[in-house]
Amino acid sequence: MTFDTISQARHTLLRHTADRHESYLVAKSDPARHITKCRDPVCKYEVRIGTKKGQPRVTVYNPHTCPPSTHDNWKQSRSSKLKPDYVAADEGSRKYGYVSPESWHCGRILTSSRHGRRHSQSSSDEADGLDRKRQRSRLACTQCRSRRVKCDGNVPCRMCASSGVECEYVPSTQPADARRVASDDGQVAAPRTSAVRTSSPSAPHGILEPWKQRFVGRQSSVAFPLFVGLDVQAPNPPRLHSFAYNPGVRREPETSVRFQVAEVIDWVVAKRLINVYVTTIHPLFNFLDHERLLQRAEEHWHGKPQGLSFEAVICGVVALGSLFTGVEGALTPEKELWAVQHAKSILEDYVVGRFPTIEHVAAYFLRTLYMRTTSRPHLSWLCSCTMMHLVEATGLQHGPDGFMLAPGKAPPDTASRQPYNPRRTAQVAECLQTLIAWDYGRSVMNPTLHARQEDFSATFKTDLSSQLCTLVQAVAVSTPGREVGANAEDQVFALRKVVRIEVDHDFLVLVKADLIFCLYRRLRLINFQLRSRQIEEIVSAGTAALAPAQRLVFLDQPWWNVLGTVFQFVCVLLALDTPDSLAVVPRAMETLQSISDRLNTHLSTEALATVRQLVRASVNKKRQGIDHLERSLGEGSHSMRDDTTIPTAPEDISFYPFAQSDAIDLDFFLNMSF
Repeated sequence: MTFDTISQARHTLLRHTADRHESYLVAKSDPARHITKCRDPVCKYEVRIGTKKGQPRVTVYNPHTCPPSTHDNWKQSRSSKLKPDYVAADEGSRKYGYVSPESWHCGRILTSSRHGRRHSQSSSDEADGLDRKRQRSRLACTQCRSRRVKCDGNVPCRMCASSGVECEYVPSTQPADARRVASDDGQVAAPRTSAVRTSSPSAPHGILEPWKQRFVGRQSSVAFPLFVGLDVQAPNPPRLHSFAYNPGVRREPETSVRFQVAEVIDWVVAKRLINVYVTTIHPLFNFLDHERLLQRAEEHWHGKPQGLSFEAVICGVVALGSLFTGVEGALTPEKELWAVQHAKSILEDYVVGRFPTIEHVAAYFLRTLYMRTTSRPHLSWLCSCTMMHLVEATGLQHGPDGFMLAPGKAPPDTASRQPYNPRRTAQVAECLQTLIAWDYGRSVMNPTLHARQEDFSATFKTDLSSQLCTLVQAVAVSTPGREVGANAEDQVFALRKVVRIEVDHDFLVLVKADLIFCLYRRLRLINFQLRSRQIEEIVSAGTAALAPAQRLVFLDQPWWNVLGTVFQFVCVLLALDTPDSLAVVPRAMETLQSISDRLNTHLSTEALATVRQLVRASVNKKRQGIDHLERSLGEGSHSMRDDTTIPTAPEDISFYPFAQSDAIDLDFFLNMSF
């Protein structure tokens, strides 16, 4: 904001600091320039009064780096809300409601005089409006972005080096024209390039408490006391805590779990099963650093406990490794079930569940994967829903710019000990939940996360997880309550997209076929008339899945769809009921028979018997139709000779020139295969 004179601007600044009982050093003061600095010589905070286009202007540079004791009466002077009468909140505080004390952005402008007068803007001032944007660093690390602090661009930067956290840089996806500018009346105006009002990509969705790693929305009652404390400039704002959440008439129970996995399972056996998981499952769901996981597991088994949450993770890894290692190398059914139940007890413990972390998400992902492979659909869906709730509770569905950090420090050595990739963890969790929900006909828990299109082209050829995410991302997930037929075009488009995706693993071939069958079932509900090319694509996808399903079974890799995909394919072939689809039924039945013999389980035997029953019913239906057609020709029609001729029509009928001279063989038509 510009002022009439240098003296007026200087008087406004002095009154502001006097009202706040703060003292600063005057570095330079003359009729042309006034510079005020912090009392701490190390602090780079600076206020300059100069001229811009011939008019005085007051600008604040650099955030405070000095301790609060530097000033006589601190009162959160580094808050974004300095003085409503004199200083306008910057872009961040207007959008987000508050900015943490460490995040006083550079480029803050004083916007009114001591009398609160608003000055008219000339055409040159309007042209100068673009210069009033905050000057951002071209590159900032994730920690500085989360804390809304200016980053110096070094590796590590000064803020990360002082706090002892890992310094990482990711490219920004926010377009330059998405930044907001101040209008003449002081309000923050959105860009006029779009007619649809959308939220800024950089607008945070909530606030994250660093120590507990707990995410809450900005509108939450848990975060509201903190916002109020910062708004009234309390010396000690309330922490991010559930104040008065309940009457508190009962004590909270204590923990009922302890470290046991090292006592029940030998380390040699556990290491072998971890390696099975790493070679079989990890390539498809690549969300953790398997080398760091193995290192922490060895420490956990040899007297250096890594925490109960990690024990839940390692129990899930061991159980899945036992499931995919075959009969000879697997744990006993009792020990495998104990590992699964022990992980469940830890995750549902009253004390452990108070502080959800990414490790809880990882443990619940492994549990959901095990449940989908061994349990019933309802329980699998419930488990996947809990997994997605934990993704939301930890803020993993948002990027580093998606939340604000509450005052506080992260747990010591957190970044170096966590073997999980937050972004990939959220992606594979969403993929697994979508597959379960779509197959069972239940709701997808977070459609907004599914709708967020990610670009996996860079890693598609080298990363199987990228191929899985690309497949699942191609389907159109509708919001609950929407009419089934309202998105028929989306389903057809999704069918075309999934068909064109090429994958490089047998399990992904089955997933691709499953998604195509899901899309077909949804289109069939609305009596959508498929074209011959679309029917051919469905049949081809199912046929391509027969050999991979058989290979996985004989490799002792009991993925959840090795039996179900072949079973559903036979059902789809019978439902399509075309000559081309029915011609594939014998091969599909043969594959299902082979898989059933190899598995030799109740579910495989039941699936084979059910499919045979459906095929017999289809044959009986067609035989009844043939009998009706034969009876319509007369009782003796079935004994007609092949050389039976059809009397020709009279010569005076107009279509006689086109009549066939040879006899029509009705038996040929009646004996056609359907």
